[in-house]
Amino acid sequence: SLPPEGLPEIAFIGRSNVGKSSLLNKLSGASALAHVSEKPGRTQQLVFFQAGRGEDAFMLVDMPGYGFALAKDETVASWQALCAHYLRT
Repeated sequence: SLPPEGLPEIAFIGRSNVGKSSLLNKLSGASALAHVSEKPGRTQQLVFFQAGRGEDAFMLVDMPGYGFALAKDETVASWQALCAHYLRT
């Protein structure tokens, strides 16, 4: 299930293994906020990070990539469905 709505969200979605998690780390100034792997398909769920404080707070969302992934077809299908649901809501 998705967290309750509240703060504005900026979601990062793209092909597998292109650097979405690395970009989140660079934007946040934290070297290990989002897990970075050299193997495609390691982000397998929506990962939410709060950024900013007070009225300036917002959420960064690390989304699973699409395309090639080192995961079972059923697993890939389940996270693709989750991403589609998230983007529709």
